[in-house]
Amino acid sequence: MRKLFYSLFFCSTFALASSNGSTIALDEQLKLAIYQNNAEQIQSFLSQYQQQAQQDRLLISYAEAKLASLHQDYALAILIYREMLSEHPDLTSIRMELAKALFADRQDSAARLQFDKVKSVKNLPASAYQQVNRYIDALNSRNNWQIDASVSYLKTDNVENVSSAASIENTGFIKGERMLPQKARGFSYNLSVSRDVNLIGSHYIGISNETNGKSYWDNHQFDELFNRTFIGYSYKKNDTTFRLQPFYEKRWYGSDAFHWSNGMEVSYSFWLAKNWQNQTVLEYEKRSFFKANPQGGDIRTASTTVIWYRNPKQLFYIGSTYSQQRLQEQQYSSDIKNFRLGWLQEYAWGISTKLNLSYSHRKFKDQAVLGGILPLGKVRKDEAYAVFTQVWKRDWHLWGITPKLNIEWKKQKSNLDSLYSYKMHNITVSFERTF
Repeated sequence: MRKLFYSLFFCSTFALASSNGSTIALDEQLKLAIYQNNAEQIQSFLSQYQQQAQQDRLLISYAEAKLASLHQDYALAILIYREMLSEHPDLTSIRMELAKALFADRQDSAARLQFDKVKSVKNLPASAYQQVNRYIDALNSRNNWQIDASVSYLKTDNVENVSSAASIENTGFIKGERMLPQKARGFSYNLSVSRDVNLIGSHYIGISNETNGKSYWDNHQFDELFNRTFIGYSYKKNDTTFRLQPFYEKRWYGSDAFHWSNGMEVSYSFWLAKNWQNQTVLEYEKRSFFKANPQGGDIRTASTTVIWYRNPKQLFYIGSTYSQQRLQEQQYSSDIKNFRLGWLQEYAWGISTKLNLSYSHRKFKDQAVLGGILPLGKVRKDEAYAVFTQVWKRDWHLWGITPKLNIEWKKQKSNLDSLYSYKMHNITVSFERTF
């Protein structure tokens, strides 16, 4: 396996311009020392090589990263490997070295992503594929807490996503100020914490908590906080992960507790083929409100996503979600269908992008009655279109935090146009970290 990646890297990447025999010999000695993981020789040959008139910067970077890794300075090794990949994303051997350094540094989520990308390499030998799978098995058996966090600036002219029409159609009523779009500035945040505790073999107890919210410093009445806690069973074996997780959920709106839910989530992730992965989630939620509210009831959701890892630099996904909401009053009950497409791409100069397109259709079950007293004469139907784009530079990070530029656009068209049709667009910067 090591010979494979040694060959992939050195045979396809390095070509010294000099014809000087001693320079070539020193170059080859440095390569051999890297291959043999000999820290003392790497240090010696690297010092000599850096005194040569003609140098291969890529070889020097590889030697420095390998030396850092052998000295267990994984943070430095990871930094150098990421810089190398930002300029040369085709170097499978370096991607593998990055994955192993992340693995050693116990950055499990980031390591798993890089191993998955290595697996997607076209014509990857079976021995390489098997070693990657052994690393993935080792990742699956770990018991460390995994933490993902992000924060993003928010600025909106329509915090509740309502129509800007001044009157309510077919009624003659004029909207009050609270029914019209309101501005707000603040920030959104997300924190996800999870841990799988190994019981025996491939069987685990899974514990996780998801917290996300929005806080508006100039309009706190629209603050939101959502928290969901899972405790359940997990089965993980190489390319397959199955989870059966009961959950408890609570949501706050403004400064008040708004609703709570109990439920069950079943998820199954597996590889359909070498480059194809499927993720399926089934969920049941029983929602209750702290104050009397006719929107309490049962929610059933099914979602599936197929991911195509075309190569280590590019992946596409397509997915759909179907949700049934059966609430206390039929006018609030609905069926929701969602379809989405996505594309993630790594470019030269360390630039990465993400693009997500989605379409949703929602149909309610009875004629709408505003506030329970004003009949609107229609069964509500909504269609929504959304585009989300994210751009970031892979080698721009501080303390592991990566800034990302987010561009979002959404349009909803409702047959109750004066109440529920709206457009929104936002450009924000988020800061993300995976621990």
